[in-house]
Amino acid sequence: SIAMSAAKRAGGGRYAIFDPRMGEAAAWRGTMEADLRRGLANGELHVVYQPLVVVRGAAVRVLHGVEALVRWDHPVRGPIPPLEFIGVAEEGGLIDELSDFVLNTACSQFVRWRHELGAAAPGLLAVNLSRAQLLRPGWIDVVRAALKEHQMAPEDLQLEVTESLAAQHEGVSSLLQELKSLGLSLALDDFGTGYSSLSSLHALPIDTVKIDRSFVSQSDSSSHHRALIEATVRVANSLGMTTVAEGVETQAQADVIASLGCDSAQGYWFSRPLQAE
Repeated sequence: SIAMSAAKRAGGGRYAIFDPRMGEAAAWRGTMEADLRRGLANGELHVVYQPLVVVRGAAVRVLHGVEALVRWDHPVRGPIPPLEFIGVAEEGGLIDELSDFVLNTACSQFVRWRHELGAAAPGLLAVNLSRAQLLRPGWIDVVRAALKEHQMAPEDLQLEVTESLAAQHEGVSSLLQELKSLGLSLALDDFGTGYSSLSSLHALPIDTVKIDRSFVSQSDSSSHHRALIEATVRVANSLGMTTVAEGVETQAQADVIASLGCDSAQGYWFSRPLQAE
């Protein structure tokens, strides 16, 4: 059964031969799942916010919005990267609880900022959308309920979906359209790493294209990567979409992506993810 589970995680439609290391990995996942379940109940998880900064035009460095990111401070192991526990949450049936926690925590905080800071508050809240969430029956009702409970305007919420997920099949596109009907916006995350292309952007119900950090990190040293970023910006703009450069880490990268017409950016050069305070 352990080998069968490994084959399913690899995408299904294949076989896997049992290896003793599989048993060790299964035991680790079991422990991690139990710890995560306890951590959710005990308030060990929290949400941090990475600023999205305007880099185009006269409003350079103005706060455009924030992206909500979940973090887990394990009482024994310390901080655990999301890449380690998000998959465990999906496999262990905890993703619904985890995603609802992030959405409601972030919406509540966003509205609090608006009340306390007025015009100085972030103008947009971006929350990541996983495959498990999107395909969860009735999840649109969860989003609708969160907006209503926190009295948050739908246009202030942006859900981020990865490129590989958005391009999967027509069913996903119709689900995204249904979410958009609430009045929120959608962002295509990690663009350039998945299965879609510039030619297929018009077929996706997307408002914002987030250019992957793998392109941005070489934007100041590679004419090839600069050309790809520039092409993405032009196509996105022609479709009425905005662009965000991810993973900006130096002044040189910030200058280049601004000169290429990106609307906004995020990355350690501007700010690491921050506690709400």
